[in-house]
Amino acid sequence: MRGRRTWGALVALTLTVGGCSLIEGDDDATSSPTSSSATSRPSSTPAQSSFELFDPPREGRDWVVLVEDPGDTDRVADELEAGGLALTSVNTAVGMVTLRSEDDDVAERAKGVDGVTDAVTDRSASWTPEPPAEPDPGDTTPAADLPSPPDVPEGGDPLDGWLWGMEAVNARGAHEVTPGRPEVRVGVMDTGIDASHPDLAPVLDRGLSKSFVSDIPDIDGECEHESCIDPVGEDDGGHGTHVAGTIAAAANDLGVTGVAPGVTLVDLRAGQDAGLFFLGPTVNALTHAADQRLDVVNMSFYVDPWLYACEGGAPGDSPEQAAFQDVMLELVHRSLDLTHEAGVTLVTSAGNDGADMGDPSRDSSSPNYGGDPRNRTIDPKTCERLPLAGEHVISVASVDEGNVRSTFSNWTSTPDDGLVDVAAPGGEETSGRGGILSAASRSVVTAEGLVDAEGRVTETGADIVVRSCPESISGNDPDPDGRCGLYVWNQGTSMASPHASGVAALIISAHGDRMAPDDVAERLGESATEIPCPDDEGSVRCVGDDQRNGIFGEGVVNADRAVR
Repeated sequence: MRGRRTWGALVALTLTVGGCSLIEGDDDATSSPTSSSATSRPSSTPAQSSFELFDPPREGRDWVVLVEDPGDTDRVADELEAGGLALTSVNTAVGMVTLRSEDDDVAERAKGVDGVTDAVTDRSASWTPEPPAEPDPGDTTPAADLPSPPDVPEGGDPLDGWLWGMEAVNARGAHEVTPGRPEVRVGVMDTGIDASHPDLAPVLDRGLSKSFVSDIPDIDGECEHESCIDPVGEDDGGHGTHVAGTIAAAANDLGVTGVAPGVTLVDLRAGQDAGLFFLGPTVNALTHAADQRLDVVNMSFYVDPWLYACEGGAPGDSPEQAAFQDVMLELVHRSLDLTHEAGVTLVTSAGNDGADMGDPSRDSSSPNYGGDPRNRTIDPKTCERLPLAGEHVISVASVDEGNVRSTFSNWTSTPDDGLVDVAAPGGEETSGRGGILSAASRSVVTAEGLVDAEGRVTETGADIVVRSCPESISGNDPDPDGRCGLYVWNQGTSMASPHASGVAALIISAHGDRMAPDDVAERLGESATEIPCPDDEGSVRCVGDDQRNGIFGEGVVNADRAVR
């Protein structure tokens, strides 16, 4: 489905600008991921899960039931189901049951079950969204004039000359120590990962990967599958594939190299195709990360529909909206604590509002689903941006090339509040090409007319998409089997966070064993390149010193220092 594609819920400013290049590489190293010669990560058998997922009904509103004592969750779920409610998930680790129903009395019925704290929905019964926009494919004539990439760094992949972010975090220096170990597993909690991408297929563990969402046609567009459940290995939003490539695109003589190309990726699909991340899927995905004892999880999003969830709601929120925010705060913190206690390092993006998170004062974008947004007054003492406000979550701001603050990147006037821990590349490069180059989902760029059905870059896509192919495919020749890798440029703190996640994975790899998340965070911060407060940032007030300030945190992550 192709609804409103946002490249992720946090991306308030995203640019996709670039060129298309057709790069020749080694045929054996870049064979199709579906061919017998492809090298892929073994598909692991998952450990026992503390949640169950069920196929949802096609119609109805989604509800979240908070169970006071997680030990009562199974009993509560049985009683809800016996009462005629269609369950969509049961999570005994944190005490959550989700369901979908067309009935209007769900809250009353659910709260009548002993042990239920509350039952809430994020969608008003009277609210109807605008129909999702369909992409305009533009000129799908195969492009004739395609630029060449910069010189390839020594030992790099064909498009690595465009990866200024890799240089900024000194990833290649770190690779002299370790490119990452396959035993280190990084969860990409996002819109999915395109498993057909030749730079991602070799590093993706499909056995541990899981989808926690079903398509909602009135925001995502028409379902691609009869069940409206997109399987693991598909990404019809595009954001997750881009994030995954920055973390761990394979070093395989094709396309780009990730920050930690030797680690293993796990697809935690919690985002809708439209780029929204709802409460139930977010909590279940975090629980899965804890159950499977992943090492790192990247979260380049905020939990929709509330940019700031406020205890008791913000002034003017309806009682139903206030109740939802209370449940959201409780369940997200329960799941973040669970994941931290399981030894998972959590990394998130700081956000793209160009705002002071230490004194937010206003939120004019919420709710972005289920009701009409309005200008809300935010009290930082009672309101939180999730998952960023989690006690053990590493928050990553964005810098442009040259370690200059990205104008869209959030900051904080109280640098000890943990809302900006480190910074990483996510913004503009000096050439103006458009930001961070990484993997593109083939289904997305094809639907948008940037690539045609034969895998050729179109005239519409010639300034946006880069292609890297094996030697047997030259120029803009057809690639119907998907042997070429496709890449696009994006900007946002969503692109900064995966740089930090990749460095965290390298730290764990160099350590040689599983590491406590607090130890990973400490090493990530103490090894960062310190950046002092700039002389003039206009209305942005930089508070702090070289060691820590509200714009760059402890500095720009430095992979080479981190692993030595």
